[in-house]
Amino acid sequence: MSGYRIIDLSHVLLPGQEQYGLEVSQRGEKREGPDGDIMSDVYLWSHVGTHVEAPLHFFSAGKDVAQLAPEAFVGPALRLDLRHKETNDPISTDDLRKAGDIREGDRVILWEGRDRLYRQKGSHDRPYVTEEAGEWLVLDRKIQLLGTDASGFEVRGGGKDHPNHRLFLGHDVPIVECLRNLEALSQDRFFFVGLPWSVSTLDASPIRAIALEGLLPDGEL
Repeated sequence: MSGYRIIDLSHVLLPGQEQYGLEVSQRGEKREGPDGDIMSDVYLWSHVGTHVEAPLHFFSAGKDVAQLAPEAFVGPALRLDLRHKETNDPISTDDLRKAGDIREGDRVILWEGRDRLYRQKGSHDRPYVTEEAGEWLVLDRKIQLLGTDASGFEVRGGGKDHPNHRLFLGHDVPIVECLRNLEALSQDRFFFVGLPWSVSTLDASPIRAIALEGLLPDGEL
């Protein structure tokens, strides 16, 4: 494991400043002096910051975050450069093929350059994955996870029937939203780690997502 590099792909959460609520307060008596143990009360939305969505987010009988296989969140991943796509532009199957060689079972990360909009006006401005492209990823490539540095992957507003939520979460493919720092990767293929909390009945969970580079020569994972 010597010589590898860790790249943080998660936003730092700021209590009281997040679009999806996050509040932190100290429990009990205040600490006096420079040391002594404390505990905190934490209130948050399940979709705050860099987070993963589980099938329960959309389906009443869907799996919660604790029921998803940990293997989905750890393993080979591929960054696809789609920064040329504008708000409300479709991302087609052809776009995905041109952006990189997606292997069966990959974790696919859409690099759209939208992390700059986090906590900003227009934070939901983004391109979207077409139904055809989504079906290719899930049914042909059998990807284990889809990630994006945007706030979502549907057409803004979800469209009429939220087809991507139905497709991906209906096949137990978790969705990671609001990644950041993808430009820090030195190569498109890397090792992804981004585990959710193991909490029963939770539809989504903040994660600490990281990239590992240099595990094996030439990025072969």
